[in-house]
Amino acid sequence: AETVNGLLARLAAPYEAEMSGIREQLQTAPDEVARGNLEASLAALELHLKEEALTYSLAGRLGQAIEPVTSWAGFDWRTNIALLGGVAAKEVIVSTLATAHSLSADDEQGFAGRIAAAPGWNTSVAVSLMVFVLLYSPCFVTVVAIAREASWGWAAFSVVFNTGFAFALAVAAYQTGM
Repeated sequence: AETVNGLLARLAAPYEAEMSGIREQLQTAPDEVARGNLEASLAALELHLKEEALTYSLAGRLGQAIEPVTSWAGFDWRTNIALLGGVAAKEVIVSTLATAHSLSADDEQGFAGRIAAAPGWNTSVAVSLMVFVLLYSPCFVTVVAIAREASWGWAAFSVVFNTGFAFALAVAAYQTGM
């Protein structure tokens, strides 16, 4: 079986070859317009390479593994990555979602523009995500506090019940909106 690193190297090879060609063309670009076009092409290829790497990372594979279920609420694998990270601390969901969509600080569209243009994103998905994040499992620190103050049974109940309830409402919101 091929390792993840081997698979990534094989997938990256065509991108790397094309990027090398563009870098060579940049050195002999006749004018600023040609140079700008080449730099835009190089940036797009680098973005595709990062997206491929994320797809085959552990987080990407986990997000894809649960996507058949979470798609009922309109969530794709990138959203799943953000939600899994949100178990540690809910405040990281937006930044993880931005990273999963390969956003950077110098992106001209910004987060709102990029997420709005993402395939599969619409108002129903956004409402579903807000409902789910509002109600799903408390963060890890809160779960540990519940366990210390009450019991691990109550901590497990808070995770399972809250997540199940949140998912049911998110599915209802998404399906109603669609």
